[in-house]
Amino acid sequence: MEKGYRILIFKEDKRTKNGERHVKVIDYPNVNETTMLTTMQHLSKTEYRSKDGFRLALEPMTKMVKNLMSGKMVEIDFRTPYYLDPSRETYWSR
Repeated sequence: MEKGYRILIFKEDKRTKNGERHVKVIDYPNVNETTMLTTMQHLSKTEYRSKDGFRLALEPMTKMVKNLMSGKMVEIDFRTPYYLDPSRETYWSR
């Protein structure tokens, strides 16, 4: 798995329950957090301005979890659903 960060882009939308809709995901593999923060600032000033109703969020691409069966640490995608996560019992109960 590649280490890096992911920028999530949301736009204000009053038709939805939470008041915003998901627009885009941009992956930046092999980048540190400082570089990501400057990239987010650049994007928020040029393409996805907050005055136009956009919101940017930063999340890591991967996370480390402990495998329930072996006890070893495993790297998985940050957005892996709970039923596909080897650190959860639901993964092993099927």
